[in-house]
Amino acid sequence: MLIFSQGESVIMNTRDLEYFIKLTELKNFSKVAHEFKVSQPTITFALRRLEEELNAKLIIRFRAQKQLIITDSGQQLIKHAKNILQNYALLKKEITQAHLQKLNLGLPPIIENRYFPLIAKNLKQDHLLNKIETREYGSKTTLQALQNGSIDLALLASIDPLSDPNIQTQEFDRQPFAIFVSANHALAQKKEAYFKDLKNEDFVLFKDGFIHNQAFSLLASRNHFRPKVIFRSNGTHSLMNLIAKGIGIGFLTAVVDPPENIVKVNLLDKDVPHFVTSIAYRRSHIFNPLQEKILNSIQASLFSESSSAKS
Repeated sequence: MLIFSQGESVIMNTRDLEYFIKLTELKNFSKVAHEFKVSQPTITFALRRLEEELNAKLIIRFRAQKQLIITDSGQQLIKHAKNILQNYALLKKEITQAHLQKLNLGLPPIIENRYFPLIAKNLKQDHLLNKIETREYGSKTTLQALQNGSIDLALLASIDPLSDPNIQTQEFDRQPFAIFVSANHALAQKKEAYFKDLKNEDFVLFKDGFIHNQAFSLLASRNHFRPKVIFRSNGTHSLMNLIAKGIGIGFLTAVVDPPENIVKVNLLDKDVPHFVTSIAYRRSHIFNPLQEKILNSIQASLFSESSSAKS
């Protein structure tokens, strides 16, 4: 892809940037050429084009010592080149998906269990349910998928409002985190506890990619101890089964509705982290008419639910 400057000739192309980035990593022209299956002069000419366009020396090559030194200008280009390539990859995904009559929706499991039935009901009524494809993984992984363009829209959880300048968010709910124990556990009778009192407990938690781990680590750090985690899973149902059998206690958002054999124990700590749920999409994404209808239906469902809960 060629990148133009207004009123001027072509500045550079993305392939030259890819060659340059790889050259700064491998620091060897022959290896870069082999990586891209091109001749070594191709890499040399690409570097020369970049240096001529930018009027700056990007790499100093010491042939005798077989050494490459990246100049300050080269370091500056690396930073911008990676952003350019990332934005271009995102652009291609967005243009491709804009022509598809569907919307890719990211749904972390707990959010899916709690909020999607209502969303699905309204989408079905609007004849839109079969126009979405869902991706189910933890909120941290979902955010990454949203940032790289793998999905168009997401329902995300965070412990603080998202601050990514490239992501537009609309918060629709927030609930505190809590401890979940077997009905036979001593804490089941108290139904409340301080996190520091859980120092000797065995925990079963989610794997990486879930925002729960960030909140859990925050509470552990505040209370100056390292909790004992004996098992991790990606599934809420799996964790609930382990909790119910007394294998360990869980740390989940209060959004979760536990079965009869599990008791939710509220945390008495000051400033308990909250599970903040938001609709999120890239500011750069232009929704086609169908996607706009789906977004409007989801917004109506969630904010109607939020208003009902508050009233």
